[in-house]
Amino acid sequence: MISRRGFIQKSSLTGLGLGWQGIPQWLLAENEDIFSYQSDFLKLALLKSRPQFTFFSLDSLGGAQFKTNPLFNEERENNVNYFSSVKGNSISYFATETDQREHAWRFQCYTGKIVISTECSLKQEQIVPLDICFSQVMNHCTALGKMAGEKRLQFPCLLHFPGMGTFRLHCSDPAVTLFYDADRNVKDPFVKVALQPADADHPAIIYQFESVVISPETEKIKGDARFDGFRRNFINIFQLNPRIRALANNSASDACAFTLFLYAEMAGYTPELAKGLTALDLLRNSLDQYLGGMKAYGQVGYHNAGGGWHSKFDSSDSAPSLIISACQYVLDTKDMDWAAKNYAGIRDWAAKMMSADHNNDGIIEYGYSGNSGSWDGSARPANWWDTIGFGHDDAYSNILAYQACRLLSRVAVLLGKGKDSNDFTAFSDKLKDNYYPHFYNRQTEVLAGWKSADGQLHDYYFTFLNSMAVYYGLVEGEQAKSIMQSLLKKMKEVGYTDFRLGLPGNLLPIPKEDYTEHNKRYGYESFGVYENGGATACYTYFTIKALYRLNMREDADSILLPMLESFKNGDFEGQCPGSKMTKDWKTWTGECWGYEGFLVDNYLALLAVLDH
Repeated sequence: MISRRGFIQKSSLTGLGLGWQGIPQWLLAENEDIFSYQSDFLKLALLKSRPQFTFFSLDSLGGAQFKTNPLFNEERENNVNYFSSVKGNSISYFATETDQREHAWRFQCYTGKIVISTECSLKQEQIVPLDICFSQVMNHCTALGKMAGEKRLQFPCLLHFPGMGTFRLHCSDPAVTLFYDADRNVKDPFVKVALQPADADHPAIIYQFESVVISPETEKIKGDARFDGFRRNFINIFQLNPRIRALANNSASDACAFTLFLYAEMAGYTPELAKGLTALDLLRNSLDQYLGGMKAYGQVGYHNAGGGWHSKFDSSDSAPSLIISACQYVLDTKDMDWAAKNYAGIRDWAAKMMSADHNNDGIIEYGYSGNSGSWDGSARPANWWDTIGFGHDDAYSNILAYQACRLLSRVAVLLGKGKDSNDFTAFSDKLKDNYYPHFYNRQTEVLAGWKSADGQLHDYYFTFLNSMAVYYGLVEGEQAKSIMQSLLKKMKEVGYTDFRLGLPGNLLPIPKEDYTEHNKRYGYESFGVYENGGATACYTYFTIKALYRLNMREDADSILLPMLESFKNGDFEGQCPGSKMTKDWKTWTGECWGYEGFLVDNYLALLAVLDH
């Protein structure tokens, strides 16, 4: 097995296409109002009258694929007009036609790089910031970096476009920051960045946008075009919401406490994003928000435009997710100062989690019974799968609780807290001893989803939790192999064969009595729609990884390789043509039923490539 950190040493972080010979030039379009530029890596267009992009696209693999122009070119009032001058690969904009000693803005383009500079003297009028606004409908781009205040990012940082590629952004002035905002609760959802212009305090600023590929590269996949979707999209799982300063479902969506462990899983294998910036930094910054009291979806007290988290209880997977993430950060970075400073907060999460084992049977419990027919259509269940009636003894959340205690035991040892370490180990050992006999269903030969307060097992052949039990070692050996074989056998029996769509979370329909969301649009009495057996890339990583771990490689590849074709084609993101539904969830025949438009959880599956 390849280690998390080992991959970073073999990673491909090279800025592509920066050759200086035969550099394309800016050209004046036929209408003489727009300057255009194109190389194998960039396609750009600027207004002649002012420094405003009208086309902005990249292909970090150098394949000249520019079918999408993600710009949102809103009408702008009171724009300052400039006088422009073109020379080869450079466009300069001046405040006056006669005085061209200092440019307000200058754009120099090379094969895979844009250099944008701005100059200002005391005599010159104030220069307008350079706004670049993108439509989320066209592309769910994100900026990634260390927050430097409200809607501000430090340089260096990234501007990442799923399915297209990545710009690494640099600035010559260490005091300058990048404006970054995003909003989906408007008529036209957007992501916006803005470059600060030169002024009296910063008379000359140079920005650089460098096209890069950020993904691990192995000899086995080197030069293989089937893995281009892996290369373009490897960091898709990291989307930073600037308004809450935390990683989220996408840059303008909710943060979910119960998904942070997915980002932590990916962060350990992610190459350095820029000098002094790693994915683990993004993880730590989000953890700091939670440790500082931030509430997210899955936690009592969280509110959003849709109402927030409708439950009297935190979801059973929220605390384990946060603990796993914090421990993974410490174990990967060896940042013991951060660990010591925040141990008390992490331990509080663990104490709350373990106290949920009210009957001392080794299994943590959720506050709602999970009994069939007990759901009112509003209250949320125990975990991520928030339209399915997981309650009471939730098999999924207990997997994460087991992993959380195992990792926290290791961190406690590093901090010299031996008693705590023993307590966490004892809890995880007891959980493991009781897990299989508690949830295994002899009739189906797989693990049930939950055992309700009335003692009933609720089993719909859940692919994700059975795979996760194997992945995290709660079930091992012949028991593990038997469970995975039973899942694959059932998949064939029910006729699920198109792995380009990902995997369904469950292989049998969940009846209305066990469904929390009483709306057919979200799967109520609608098998194959959304979480009621809908196909998605979310959580497929664990199934593929479990199969690889059991040396069932042919089965693993049969799922992974078709999905890679979909990642390459952008089939898990954006709207379906002629529909308001989005591609993050589909029926077994490919009909769209998603709503996020871009759900980062889909992209953990790319990590399975490292075991291909």
